[in-house]
Amino acid sequence: MLRQALLPIMGTILIGLLVLSAARFLIVFDLVLGNDQGLIIVARLLAAFVPHYLAFMLPLALYWGSYTTVRQLTVSSEVNILQATGSSVGRTFRALVVLGVVFAAINVAVVGWLQPMGRYTYRALAYKLENADFYLRVRDSTFMNVGPRTIFVEKINPDRHSFQKILIYEPLDKGGSMTIAAPRGNITKLGERLSLRLYDGQRLLIENGAEPDNVQSLNFDVIDVPVGNAVAPFRPRGEDEQELLMPELLAQNTALADASVADISSNAHKRLVIALSCLFLPLMAVALGVQSARKKNIYQSIIALLIVIIYHQLVEFAGDVGKELAIGPAALLWFTYGVFFATSVVLFYKTTTGIGTLPDRLSAALSRWGPAGDPLARLRGKPQTP
Repeated sequence: MLRQALLPIMGTILIGLLVLSAARFLIVFDLVLGNDQGLIIVARLLAAFVPHYLAFMLPLALYWGSYTTVRQLTVSSEVNILQATGSSVGRTFRALVVLGVVFAAINVAVVGWLQPMGRYTYRALAYKLENADFYLRVRDSTFMNVGPRTIFVEKINPDRHSFQKILIYEPLDKGGSMTIAAPRGNITKLGERLSLRLYDGQRLLIENGAEPDNVQSLNFDVIDVPVGNAVAPFRPRGEDEQELLMPELLAQNTALADASVADISSNAHKRLVIALSCLFLPLMAVALGVQSARKKNIYQSIIALLIVIIYHQLVEFAGDVGKELAIGPAALLWFTYGVFFATSVVLFYKTTTGIGTLPDRLSAALSRWGPAGDPLARLRGKPQTP
């Protein structure tokens, strides 16, 4: 059973990571273009983002792999054969429940430790590339932002350290601005800072935007414009709640620069609710996967896939709405989790102890309320038109 389930689970994880990493590759490729160690840096950036994707892919892969395994065994009548030998449905798929516990533990480690550390590592690498490697990111005839400045370089020399026809624009206080134009320049290092050294150019300064005609013009032979810090470290980890480890996140009771206490609470409990969904997803997969061996219901597969998407969207909705309510995001998130968990347990119990597929058992339950309560019975009893 485990061998049959692990193959689609690992395949789903691999395909998902490849697709999501391909989208991220387009973003990070622009950061490292021209760098001598471009491939190595791209690999480090993508590896730092893998835990973020893995946190979502683990529950999805577990659920879809369990569902397809159960569906394949029931359609091929292998479940009926096992039942004929005295093995119950619950015992047959007990390994999937154990696998859910293992995946839940792994995913808690991913969202609680690997994901925040990976996010901080990604941002630190991106910061270094954006600030220390200005000359690697510059493009011919392209405007680019370096801090508050906008820089335009018409031509880059083959050494990528010297340029021709440079224009720099920097907004100042009171609506003023400074514009520097030079026919040539090159990258220099002054102490810990990278500077763009310009030659034989002109600087135009407007100190007050209310007086645009008051322009100060200066012709210079050489001028240095800072464009990055070569060795300055990235900010400490933890200024963003997404970079906090799970123990730090749960213990954080004061607001951060860009996150309120409600935002921090929502982030912490949302991580746990997504990670611990692995506990009930195999139960739901078994309940939906067991079906008649004589008929294939494609709609049941579509519904099975939609359940994970609906659950994820409800968790996001509960986290956002809970921040505006007096009960807080934690209560609403765990209520959503509890509803899905209890529903999965009931459906799993009915599947392993009841008779027939899930639609048949739902129809039998509705029939207890009489013919008016069972729309499926009315549909089956309706005569077919020739």
